[in-house]
Amino acid sequence: MPGADVVVVGAGLSGLTAALAAADSGARVQVLARGNAGTHWGSGGIDIAAPSGAATPRAGLEALAAVPGHPYAALSGEVEPALNWIRGILAAEGLTFEGTLDSPLQPAPTSIGGTRPVAILPTAQAAGARPWVSGERLIVCGVAGFKDFWPDAIAASLSRPGVWGGGSRPDGVVAVSVELPGLAARHNLSAVELARRFDDKAWRADAIERIATAVEGAAAGHAPGQGPGRVALPAILGLNDHPAIFDELRRRLPLEPFELPLVPPSVPGMRLYFALRAALIRRGGRVRIGEMIDHVECDGARVTAVATAAAARTSTVRTGALILATGGIAGGGIVADDAGHLEEVVLGLPVEAPPVEAWLSADAFDPEGHPLESAGIRTDADLRPVDRSGKPIYSNARVVGSLLAGGRLRDRCRDGVAVASGRRAAR
Repeated sequence: MPGADVVVVGAGLSGLTAALAAADSGARVQVLARGNAGTHWGSGGIDIAAPSGAATPRAGLEALAAVPGHPYAALSGEVEPALNWIRGILAAEGLTFEGTLDSPLQPAPTSIGGTRPVAILPTAQAAGARPWVSGERLIVCGVAGFKDFWPDAIAASLSRPGVWGGGSRPDGVVAVSVELPGLAARHNLSAVELARRFDDKAWRADAIERIATAVEGAAAGHAPGQGPGRVALPAILGLNDHPAIFDELRRRLPLEPFELPLVPPSVPGMRLYFALRAALIRRGGRVRIGEMIDHVECDGARVTAVATAAAARTSTVRTGALILATGGIAGGGIVADDAGHLEEVVLGLPVEAPPVEAWLSADAFDPEGHPLESAGIRTDADLRPVDRSGKPIYSNARVVGSLLAGGRLRDRCRDGVAVASGRRAAR
């Protein structure tokens, strides 16, 4: 029977952070996951906290730490060191970020023509969040035939002053579309397919020239006397060779480029996953995707092994500790039955949630969010799951990330909770 010092269930940001922290301590680590997690759905940035009224992530973090029951009430002191640590690991893998806890939360444009408050972004997205100066224009450059990015609609929406929430905005927004090589006969192009094409040096050289020509033509059409600007592109600039691709594009274009994240699967999110996975493997860790947890073996209050379902048998890993990073309701770590009971799917832990009659909101777009956002597992300060009386249920199990009770989507704190709880659990 194979063994590990730590088994992590879940391969999202919190699970891979926990696995990396455990591996850094010298532990033998295995990550087991049913499938790809939140990284593939997110923007690729690192959201620490952006509750209403917060000017910076640090201010948002302090506000949320004062909310009873919020994960930051116990984790706020872990966020900054965990963030700096994980950014160092990512930079070593070639994925760099800009912004800090004290950077202003700025409205960055999105691929649906709106804006979102951000501060810590991958380098390829960072220019989109910088304040706009007088005379700057924005060129939205799309790819002909790519249906997940509509430059005309995006530009029309971003031309409305109200979209920018009263903050600085470009003086003009225009759209342009470019035919990329060899794609004229293709239908249903995906962001992942385009990103892989950009990884081909010969193909991308031609593609970058075509993009530059289109952008130069759009820039030349502006009124004389207008200042420089920026170019928004769909987030398709490579998966494996992204830093080199972005550098080539930045040197070739007449205006500063930045990427706009798209609908899932997210290419920037995949880059984040690949970088974390590569860093873990370098440390001797293993990542097994496509593993359905069949059952967990225990000796009293200690988890001793995790079994996954195989074709005709189960595969069992003996372990000294278990970290649950299954993502809560959104990740399938918590499910509901027809009677309205919520269940944690790996250990059967008690779920803290609103009563079933409060699960649904009369307003689907209520600014206060969905009542079930805060559902999750309650833990002690060491992130051990506890029962209704507050007593730890398992001595060597930890709960991290979105599986923790008390978090809220509208506060944009998912990533900060993930890295802080993942690092604390492993340590």
